[in-house]
Amino acid sequence: MKTGLIGLLAVLLLLTACHTRPPEPRRGDEIVVAGQFFHTGARVLTWMDPGGFNAYPGDGRNYNPRRDLALRTLPALQKRVDQFVIHYDDCGLSSISFAILQKRRLSVHFLIDVDGTIYQTLDLVDAAQHATIANSRSVGVELAGIGAQPPGQHKVFDQWYQRDATGRTLLRLPAHAPLTYTGGPIRPDLVRGEVQGKTLEQYDFTPEQYAALAKLTAALCRALPLIACDYPRDAAGRLMVEKIPDAAYEKFHGVLGHYHIQENKIDPGPAFQWDKVISEARALLKSKAP
Repeated sequence: MKTGLIGLLAVLLLLTACHTRPPEPRRGDEIVVAGQFFHTGARVLTWMDPGGFNAYPGDGRNYNPRRDLALRTLPALQKRVDQFVIHYDDCGLSSISFAILQKRRLSVHFLIDVDGTIYQTLDLVDAAQHATIANSRSVGVELAGIGAQPPGQHKVFDQWYQRDATGRTLLRLPAHAPLTYTGGPIRPDLVRGEVQGKTLEQYDFTPEQYAALAKLTAALCRALPLIACDYPRDAAGRLMVEKIPDAAYEKFHGVLGHYHIQENKIDPGPAFQWDKVISEARALLKSKAP
Protein backbone atom coordinates (compact mmCIF):
# COMPACT_ATOMS: atom_id res chain seq x y z
CA MET A 1 0.00 0.00 0.00
CA LYS A 2 2.81 2.36 1.00
CA THR A 3 4.79 1.50 -2.13
CA GLY A 4 1.75 2.17 -4.32
CA LEU A 5 1.19 5.55 -2.70
CA ILE A 6 4.83 6.54 -3.22
CA GLY A 7 4.57 5.53 -6.88
CA LEU A 8 1.42 7.59 -7.35
CA LEU A 9 3.05 10.63 -5.80
CA ALA A 10 6.05 10.21 -8.09
CA VAL A 11 3.79 10.15 -11.15
CA LEU A 12 1.94 13.26 -9.98
CA LEU A 13 5.21 15.10 -9.40
CA LEU A 14 6.42 14.11 -12.87
CA LEU A 15 3.21 15.35 -14.50
CA THR A 16 3.42 18.61 -12.56
CA ALA A 17 7.01 19.11 -13.66
CA CYS A 18 6.10 18.48 -17.29
CA HIS A 19 3.41 21.18 -17.21
CA THR A 20 5.34 23.79 -15.22
CA ARG A 21 6.90 26.56 -17.26
CA PRO A 22 10.26 27.92 -16.10
CA PRO A 23 9.82 31.21 -14.21
CA GLU A 24 10.05 34.31 -16.38
CA PRO A 25 10.78 37.88 -15.30
CA ARG A 26 7.55 39.88 -15.29
CA ARG A 27 7.42 42.93 -17.54
CA GLY A 28 4.08 44.13 -16.23
CA ASP A 29 2.22 43.67 -19.53
CA GLU A 30 1.24 40.02 -19.18
CA ILE A 31 -2.24 38.51 -19.20
CA VAL A 32 -2.81 35.02 -17.80
CA VAL A 33 -4.29 32.37 -20.08
CA ALA A 34 -4.60 28.88 -18.57
CA GLY A 35 -1.76 29.67 -16.18
CA GLN A 36 0.55 30.95 -18.92
CA PHE A 37 1.72 34.52 -19.50
CA PHE A 38 1.08 36.30 -22.80
CA HIS A 39 2.57 39.75 -23.40
CA THR A 40 0.31 42.61 -24.53
CA GLY A 41 2.57 45.65 -24.66
CA ALA A 42 0.13 47.48 -22.35
CA ARG A 43 0.12 47.97 -18.58
CA VAL A 44 -1.66 45.04 -16.92
CA LEU A 45 -2.48 44.38 -13.27
CA THR A 46 -3.67 40.83 -12.63
CA TRP A 47 -5.61 39.60 -9.61
CA MET A 48 -2.23 38.45 -8.19
CA ASP A 49 -0.66 41.91 -8.31
CA PRO A 50 -0.81 44.70 -5.72
CA GLY A 51 -3.55 47.10 -6.75
CA GLY A 52 -5.29 44.50 -8.90
CA PHE A 53 -8.90 43.33 -8.72
CA ASN A 54 -9.45 39.75 -7.58
CA ALA A 55 -12.73 38.07 -8.54
CA TYR A 56 -11.83 34.74 -6.92
CA PRO A 57 -12.57 35.35 -3.21
CA GLY A 58 -16.06 34.62 -1.93
CA ASP A 59 -18.43 31.76 -2.61
CA GLY A 60 -17.50 31.45 -6.30
CA ARG A 61 -20.98 32.27 -7.59
CA ASN A 62 -19.74 35.27 -9.57
CA TYR A 63 -17.88 33.07 -12.07
CA ASN A 64 -17.97 29.51 -13.42
CA PRO A 65 -14.83 27.55 -12.52
CA ARG A 66 -14.02 24.74 -14.92
CA ARG A 67 -13.39 22.05 -12.34
CA ASP A 68 -12.39 19.33 -14.82
CA LEU A 69 -8.59 19.56 -14.93
CA ALA A 70 -8.63 18.32 -18.52
CA LEU A 71 -10.42 21.56 -19.49
CA ARG A 72 -8.01 23.81 -17.62
CA THR A 73 -5.24 23.69 -20.20
CA LEU A 74 -4.30 26.10 -22.96
CA PRO A 75 -5.01 23.60 -25.79
CA ALA A 76 -8.48 22.90 -24.37
CA LEU A 77 -9.20 26.62 -24.01
CA GLN A 78 -8.04 27.28 -27.56
CA LYS A 79 -10.62 24.78 -28.82
CA ARG A 80 -13.46 26.30 -26.82
CA VAL A 81 -13.19 30.11 -26.61
CA ASP A 82 -13.97 31.93 -29.85
CA GLN A 83 -15.48 35.31 -28.87
CA PHE A 84 -14.25 38.53 -27.26
CA VAL A 85 -17.15 40.59 -25.88
CA ILE A 86 -16.77 44.35 -25.36
CA HIS A 87 -18.86 46.17 -22.75
CA TYR A 88 -18.87 49.61 -21.21
CA ASP A 89 -19.33 49.61 -17.47
CA ASP A 90 -21.75 52.57 -17.13
CA CYS A 91 -19.84 53.43 -13.93
CA GLY A 92 -17.07 55.76 -15.06
CA LEU A 93 -14.15 54.05 -13.32
CA SER A 94 -12.95 50.45 -13.18
CA SER A 95 -12.81 50.48 -9.38
CA ILE A 96 -16.52 51.33 -9.17
CA SER A 97 -17.35 48.79 -11.86
CA PHE A 98 -15.52 45.94 -10.16
CA ALA A 99 -17.20 46.62 -6.80
CA ILE A 100 -20.66 46.63 -8.41
CA LEU A 101 -19.97 43.44 -10.36
CA GLN A 102 -18.91 41.69 -7.18
CA LYS A 103 -21.99 42.91 -5.33
CA ARG A 104 -24.25 41.64 -8.13
CA ARG A 105 -22.40 38.29 -8.27
CA LEU A 106 -21.17 39.04 -11.78
CA SER A 107 -17.68 39.17 -13.24
CA VAL A 108 -15.64 39.98 -16.30
CA HIS A 109 -12.13 38.89 -17.20
CA PHE A 110 -10.78 42.36 -17.95
CA LEU A 111 -11.49 45.99 -17.11
CA ILE A 112 -9.80 48.90 -18.88
CA ASP A 113 -9.73 52.12 -16.87
CA VAL A 114 -9.75 55.63 -18.32
CA ASP A 115 -5.96 55.85 -18.06
CA GLY A 116 -5.54 52.68 -20.14
CA THR A 117 -4.63 50.34 -17.28
CA ILE A 118 -5.85 46.80 -17.96
CA TYR A 119 -7.07 44.84 -14.94
CA GLN A 120 -7.42 41.07 -15.20
CA THR A 121 -9.68 39.61 -12.50
CA LEU A 122 -9.73 35.91 -13.50
CA ASP A 123 -7.61 33.45 -15.46
CA LEU A 124 -9.31 32.98 -18.83
CA VAL A 125 -9.64 29.30 -18.03
CA ASP A 126 -12.57 30.31 -15.79
CA ALA A 127 -15.77 31.55 -17.40
CA ALA A 128 -16.87 35.01 -16.25
CA GLN A 129 -20.53 35.88 -15.74
CA HIS A 130 -20.81 38.80 -18.13
CA ALA A 131 -22.89 38.05 -21.24
CA THR A 132 -25.49 35.28 -20.70
CA ILE A 133 -25.26 32.78 -23.59
CA ALA A 134 -21.72 33.91 -24.46
CA ASN A 135 -20.18 33.15 -21.08
CA SER A 136 -18.90 29.65 -21.80
CA ARG A 137 -17.31 30.56 -25.14
CA SER A 138 -16.05 34.08 -24.54
CA VAL A 139 -13.66 36.49 -22.88
CA GLY A 140 -15.18 39.76 -21.63
CA VAL A 141 -13.86 43.28 -21.09
CA GLU A 142 -15.48 46.32 -19.44
CA LEU A 143 -14.38 49.75 -20.68
CA ALA A 144 -14.71 52.41 -17.99
CA GLY A 145 -17.24 55.02 -19.09
CA ILE A 146 -20.66 56.37 -18.22
CA GLY A 147 -22.28 55.03 -21.35
CA ALA A 148 -24.88 56.28 -23.80
CA GLN A 149 -28.09 58.23 -23.22
CA PRO A 150 -31.10 59.28 -25.31
CA PRO A 151 -30.63 62.71 -26.93
CA GLY A 152 -31.05 65.64 -24.57
CA GLN A 153 -30.44 63.73 -21.34
CA HIS A 154 -27.13 65.38 -20.50
CA LYS A 155 -27.21 65.54 -16.69
CA VAL A 156 -24.87 62.58 -16.25
CA PHE A 157 -22.54 63.91 -18.97
CA ASP A 158 -22.31 67.26 -17.18
CA GLN A 159 -21.26 65.45 -14.00
CA TRP A 160 -18.40 63.57 -15.68
CA TYR A 161 -17.15 65.89 -18.44
CA GLN A 162 -16.08 69.52 -18.66
CA ARG A 163 -14.60 71.86 -21.29
CA ASP A 164 -11.35 73.67 -20.64
CA ALA A 165 -10.46 77.14 -21.93
CA THR A 166 -9.22 75.71 -25.22
CA GLY A 167 -12.45 73.81 -25.86
CA ARG A 168 -10.96 70.45 -25.03
CA THR A 169 -13.29 68.00 -23.27
CA LEU A 170 -11.81 66.55 -20.08
CA LEU A 171 -13.00 63.92 -17.66
CA ARG A 172 -14.19 65.29 -14.35
CA LEU A 173 -13.25 62.48 -11.93
CA PRO A 174 -14.95 62.27 -8.52
CA ALA A 175 -12.93 63.31 -5.47
CA HIS A 176 -12.72 59.71 -4.27
CA ALA A 177 -11.24 58.44 -7.56
CA PRO A 178 -8.26 56.11 -6.87
CA LEU A 179 -6.30 57.43 -9.85
CA THR A 180 -5.13 60.73 -11.27
CA TYR A 181 -6.04 61.31 -14.91
CA THR A 182 -6.08 64.64 -16.74
CA GLY A 183 -7.19 63.53 -20.19
CA GLY A 184 -10.52 63.07 -21.86
CA PRO A 185 -12.37 61.35 -24.69
CA ILE A 186 -10.56 60.89 -27.97
CA ARG A 187 -13.21 63.06 -29.67
CA PRO A 188 -14.30 66.29 -27.95
CA ASP A 189 -18.01 66.24 -28.78
CA LEU A 190 -20.90 63.91 -28.06
CA VAL A 191 -21.30 61.26 -30.72
CA ARG A 192 -24.82 60.46 -31.89
CA GLY A 193 -25.67 57.11 -33.44
CA GLU A 194 -28.08 54.21 -33.50
CA VAL A 195 -27.91 50.93 -31.58
CA GLN A 196 -30.75 48.40 -31.38
CA GLY A 197 -32.91 50.84 -33.39
CA LYS A 198 -32.51 53.56 -30.73
CA THR A 199 -30.88 56.95 -31.28
CA LEU A 200 -28.29 57.52 -28.56
CA GLU A 201 -25.59 60.01 -27.58
CA GLN A 202 -22.27 59.14 -25.98
CA TYR A 203 -18.83 60.57 -25.29
CA ASP A 204 -16.10 58.47 -26.84
CA PHE A 205 -13.52 56.51 -24.83
CA THR A 206 -10.05 57.86 -24.08
CA PRO A 207 -7.02 57.47 -26.38
CA GLU A 208 -5.36 55.41 -23.65
CA GLN A 209 -8.31 52.99 -23.55
CA TYR A 210 -8.26 52.49 -27.31
CA ALA A 211 -4.51 51.83 -27.32
CA ALA A 212 -4.83 49.31 -24.50
CA LEU A 213 -7.85 47.59 -26.04
CA ALA A 214 -6.14 47.17 -29.42
CA LYS A 215 -3.15 45.56 -27.70
CA LEU A 216 -5.38 43.32 -25.58
CA THR A 217 -7.39 42.30 -28.65
CA ALA A 218 -4.24 41.35 -30.54
CA ALA A 219 -2.92 39.37 -27.56
CA LEU A 220 -6.19 37.46 -27.22
CA CYS A 221 -6.37 36.69 -30.94
CA ARG A 222 -2.82 35.38 -30.70
CA ALA A 223 -3.40 33.30 -27.57
CA LEU A 224 -6.86 32.05 -28.57
CA PRO A 225 -6.76 31.77 -32.38
CA LEU A 226 -10.45 30.88 -32.77
CA ILE A 227 -11.15 34.55 -31.98
CA ALA A 228 -11.06 36.15 -35.43
CA CYS A 229 -9.90 39.77 -35.46
CA ASP A 230 -13.13 41.17 -36.89
CA TYR A 231 -16.58 42.35 -35.81
CA PRO A 232 -20.10 41.28 -36.93
CA ARG A 233 -20.95 42.58 -40.39
CA ASP A 234 -24.14 42.69 -42.47
CA ALA A 235 -24.45 41.44 -46.03
CA ALA A 236 -22.88 44.67 -47.29
CA GLY A 237 -19.90 44.30 -44.97
CA ARG A 238 -20.99 47.07 -42.60
CA LEU A 239 -20.95 46.89 -38.80
CA MET A 240 -24.12 45.37 -37.41
CA VAL A 241 -25.69 47.70 -34.84
CA GLU A 242 -28.23 45.30 -33.40
CA LYS A 243 -28.45 41.83 -31.92
CA ILE A 244 -27.12 39.14 -34.24
CA PRO A 245 -29.78 36.64 -35.41
CA ASP A 246 -29.51 33.41 -33.42
CA ALA A 247 -28.30 31.24 -36.31
CA ALA A 248 -25.61 33.76 -37.27
CA TYR A 249 -24.54 34.18 -33.65
CA GLU A 250 -23.90 30.46 -33.25
CA LYS A 251 -21.45 30.62 -36.17
CA PHE A 252 -19.75 33.90 -35.23
CA HIS A 253 -16.13 33.75 -34.07
CA GLY A 254 -14.56 37.09 -33.32
CA VAL A 255 -14.90 40.43 -31.52
CA LEU A 256 -18.38 41.67 -30.71
CA GLY A 257 -20.34 44.00 -28.47
CA HIS A 258 -22.72 43.17 -25.67
CA TYR A 259 -25.55 44.48 -27.85
CA HIS A 260 -24.74 41.87 -30.50
CA ILE A 261 -25.71 39.19 -27.97
CA GLN A 262 -28.69 40.66 -26.09
CA GLU A 263 -31.51 42.86 -27.39
CA ASN A 264 -31.73 44.71 -24.07
CA LYS A 265 -28.10 45.92 -24.22
CA ILE A 266 -26.56 48.89 -26.04
CA ASP A 267 -22.90 48.70 -24.98
CA PRO A 268 -20.26 49.54 -26.06
CA GLY A 269 -22.48 52.24 -27.59
CA PRO A 270 -22.58 54.35 -30.76
CA ALA A 271 -19.32 56.20 -30.07
CA PHE A 272 -17.18 53.08 -29.97
CA GLN A 273 -14.77 53.00 -32.93
CA TRP A 274 -14.78 49.39 -34.13
CA ASP A 275 -12.60 49.99 -37.19
CA LYS A 276 -9.96 51.75 -35.10
CA VAL A 277 -9.64 48.83 -32.67
CA ILE A 278 -9.69 46.11 -35.32
CA SER A 279 -7.26 47.84 -37.70
CA GLU A 280 -4.77 48.56 -34.90
CA ALA A 281 -5.06 45.02 -33.53
CA ARG A 282 -4.52 43.57 -37.02
CA ALA A 283 -1.43 45.73 -37.48
CA LEU A 284 -0.05 44.39 -34.19
CA LEU A 285 -0.79 40.81 -35.23
CA LYS A 286 0.91 41.36 -38.57
CA SER A 287 3.99 42.85 -36.93
CA LYS A 288 3.98 40.06 -34.32
CA ALA A 289 4.74 42.73 -31.69
CA PRO A 290 3.12 42.38 -28.26
